[in-house]
Amino acid sequence: MLIRKNEKQTDYWKKFFQTVFANLEEVLIAADVDSDRLEYVSPNAERLLGVRQEEHASAGYLLQQIGLAESCDLTMFRRRDSGEEERYLINIQTGGELWCRCCWSFLRAFPNEEEKIIINVSDRSKERASMDRIRQDLQEAERSNAAKSRFLTTISHDMRTPMNAIMGLTDLAMEHMEEQEKVQEYLYKIARSSTHLLELINDVLDMSRIESGRMALEQRPFDLDELLDDVMDIIRPQAEAKMQVVETNWNIFCPKVTGDPVRIRQVLINLLSNGVKYTQRGGRIVFQLAQNCQEDLQEKAAQGEVRIRIYDNGYGMSETFQQIIFEPFAKENTERSQEIEGTGLGMSITKSLVDLMGGKLSVESRLGEGSTFTVDIPLELRYDDKAQEGEKSGEEVQGFDCSGYRILLVEDNEMTADVLTDILELMGAEVDQAGNGEQALEVFGRRPAHTFDVILMDVQMPVMDGYEATRKLRSMSEEGRDVPIVALTGNAFTEDIQASQAAGMDHHLTKPVKKKDLEAVLRQVLGAREHR
Repeated sequence: MLIRKNEKQTDYWKKFFQTVFANLEEVLIAADVDSDRLEYVSPNAERLLGVRQEEHASAGYLLQQIGLAESCDLTMFRRRDSGEEERYLINIQTGGELWCRCCWSFLRAFPNEEEKIIINVSDRSKERASMDRIRQDLQEAERSNAAKSRFLTTISHDMRTPMNAIMGLTDLAMEHMEEQEKVQEYLYKIARSSTHLLELINDVLDMSRIESGRMALEQRPFDLDELLDDVMDIIRPQAEAKMQVVETNWNIFCPKVTGDPVRIRQVLINLLSNGVKYTQRGGRIVFQLAQNCQEDLQEKAAQGEVRIRIYDNGYGMSETFQQIIFEPFAKENTERSQEIEGTGLGMSITKSLVDLMGGKLSVESRLGEGSTFTVDIPLELRYDDKAQEGEKSGEEVQGFDCSGYRILLVEDNEMTADVLTDILELMGAEVDQAGNGEQALEVFGRRPAHTFDVILMDVQMPVMDGYEATRKLRSMSEEGRDVPIVALTGNAFTEDIQASQAAGMDHHLTKPVKKKDLEAVLRQVLGAREHR
């Protein structure tokens, strides 16, 4: 009876330990060292390591198979400095790898009995993957912080350069007020430095929108011929100042297309401006554009593409720099390139814009011989003449006379308000000012009906912003619904224009406001009122 009871207890504990180990992420292996006999393998070893006890007579061979030992000799474990380590083990059925913690120990129950080795294997794959992710995230955060630090250092230096010029030239102009020629020269240089500073700010804003994934493209009809003429109006004076020759070769069979004209213009100006900047005085720049179509030309709309090649015989670039030219802040470290203004953001922005449009951008260059940029941009072709009805003409608007018109200017920045007021009064307009949206509502409601012909409304203001003020104006009276409202804002992105329209504004002017742009919008707005 006692023997049978002991046998039952033995069976019970055997089943108990089998059940426990079957549900653990732990594998227990026991073997006789002298005979190399495998004495026990826990049931979960098959699930984790693909090991079946009945298939392995040799313990050393099994440990070698799963990657725990380099040879079949079990005594080699005695030579280890420690009785535990972490390493990859192999599932011999699937070939997959697991990161495991392995511990071993030797024991001898009695002095004359065989020596046993007990090995415990713990699956640490999940913990290892989690630690790898944390380590990767940490490295990414460190790279991001380093990039931000470089960005702030670079952009601070580049912005201070034109700002110092503006401040210094302003002081000089004030000291030589009686010398008209000198003052004109200083003002010209101030305007040039201001333009450069604005380009830097625009680059920073564009880069921020691109990196955050908030850059939105516009899809609208436009005339490709007109866009190219606009681009050349900007590039030719730059090239002429360096006595460079700009050759154009455009093959356009369908000028009416659909796409984002603002961003396409930006891509072309970036590439051509770089050609001018990085080409010596008296050099040559070639601007080629060819249009092709992938559909039947009889269709009113077909998928097309433009291929642009911009070649220059300028300084060129090294093969090493060509590998990083599209990365932010990339500037070749040569004496000549360091003298040229720029943040190193232009090519990165250009590449990102081309990618957003579904296009391709590549570069070929040889140091000292010149560079060729090739751009492919998909553009829907429009064969329907009505597709572009209502599109504004590319004709330059100059000298618009605002005599007899009264304008309500809503602007919280006193200096900006004074500058705009001076410009409007030079154009002949009468101007009333309001410092925020709430004041604008008071002024508008206090004046007799039809006092104001147009409202120029800043968007970001204290107390009440331009969006809310516009919505309230549109709901307060019939006159409030009809008066044209033009947004004045530093936000120049597509979604900002859409937000202005959604609030009830009729047009959108981006700060800093240029006189010719203000004249163009007022002619359009006030001309429309006259023809009602």
